[in-house]
Amino acid sequence: MASSLPRLHAVMVPIPAQGHINPFFHLAKLLAARGFFVTFINTKWTEERIFRPPNDATAISSRLQQQGMHFRFLSLPDGLPPHHPRLLIIHEFFQAIQKLSPAMVRLLQNTADEAPPITCMIADSLFACTEEVATVLGVPRAIFWTFSCSASIALTNSRFLFDKGLIPVNVKEAQRPENLITCLPGNIPPVKPTDLIIFFRSKSDPMFDIFLYVSDKQKKADYMLVNTFDELEGPGDVTGLSNGCPVLTVGPVFFPEFLQASDSSVNISTSLWEDDLDCLKWLDTQEPLSVLYISFGSIAVMSIEQLQELALGLEASQQPFLWVVRIDIADGHAAVLPEGFSERVNGRGMLVDWSPQLKVLAHPSVGGFLTHNGWNSTLESISMGVPMIGWPLWAEQYHNTRLCKEIWKIGMDIESRLEDDTVLVTREEVEKVVRMMMMTGDEGSDFRKRALKLKEAARRAVKAGGSSHGNLDKFTQDMIGIANSLSI
Repeated sequence: MASSLPRLHAVMVPIPAQGHINPFFHLAKLLAARGFFVTFINTKWTEERIFRPPNDATAISSRLQQQGMHFRFLSLPDGLPPHHPRLLIIHEFFQAIQKLSPAMVRLLQNTADEAPPITCMIADSLFACTEEVATVLGVPRAIFWTFSCSASIALTNSRFLFDKGLIPVNVKEAQRPENLITCLPGNIPPVKPTDLIIFFRSKSDPMFDIFLYVSDKQKKADYMLVNTFDELEGPGDVTGLSNGCPVLTVGPVFFPEFLQASDSSVNISTSLWEDDLDCLKWLDTQEPLSVLYISFGSIAVMSIEQLQELALGLEASQQPFLWVVRIDIADGHAAVLPEGFSERVNGRGMLVDWSPQLKVLAHPSVGGFLTHNGWNSTLESISMGVPMIGWPLWAEQYHNTRLCKEIWKIGMDIESRLEDDTVLVTREEVEKVVRMMMMTGDEGSDFRKRALKLKEAARRAVKAGGSSHGNLDKFTQDMIGIANSLSI
């Protein structure tokens, strides 16, 4: 960027959860590479878990500086007691973080001398209180959607759906074709009521009113960025998000760095767990496209009974698998797997606490992904050309699962869960769907052919001349215009 141009400064505020911090940090690096000074705000609770020695915030800032990217990391208390389980009691977590606007304003005002004047705030779509922060600071607020475009449209129109009586969702009637939701803006596929974020299934859910409030604040954005790409969800879809403001697809935000990875790249893990790199060596010993990768993300939990049924289904399938069994996956506690399970699957299956997911999905031995269909995992799988088995658990994951199965046709699902999210998925159903996926896991499968086409489309989108690359350039130019107007 020429020295005559104004110095851009973006304040980036993700929800303090791993699945949101991760894409925010990737987007931050893409903007920093375009000349932005980035202030990245975490809560102290997440900062202490993400920036582990020797990679503390100061060290990471220094490494980024060496790459020509100007960052500073700030943090503030989230207002919860130290031992509060955060997202495991999600309504208390959200109630706390939506009260952070005064503290955030003070933090930015007290550190104003350390950075150029703020050009814009880029806030998580779920961080509603940032609307007040941007207003006090007198800067535009861009919302960054870490969901699919169609799920984002459904969420930002929650108040509209409530006023029309479409939420709370009647789950028993949701599967009827006549109950498809076709009144949402944008050229998105019809939405099943059960595709909507799971908190809207009961008015008594404390998250129900919280998300209605959040959706009201989403409507007040000055700009919107979406972690998707035009070839996956077209420009016609994206227009449904606009309240009159610009909306740009900029994803997959992780992909440019992945494609350009080298020993000199600035890599930082936003994981609350340590990656088990031994799993990559184990994958090296497996046949191409033979391994089913299983992970349910960083938050979702299951009952011990469900984990045991899943384990026995994997065992019965006779398929090689790599399974991420988080230390808190069993309703916040360590998993208790069937007696003798580890010994019986030894050599064919590998269990880890956490994995370097992108490297796993890119490995030639991986032929399928059993996933909760969180948007990060879904987009990563698409970008690596890996077909999916969807096992949605909460949030907007049911929406993503249906997109993969019915719209993009790159996966299957656990059918019993779509009809009843409280059902115990049996070992027999697990065995059946795993066999079906992995038996068609060769290069000739229709799932894989379509997934590989989307992989190439994602690659084109983030490279120079691609839609997402061009949209980030456009956003940068728009912010230069704003900076110029602010300096007059």
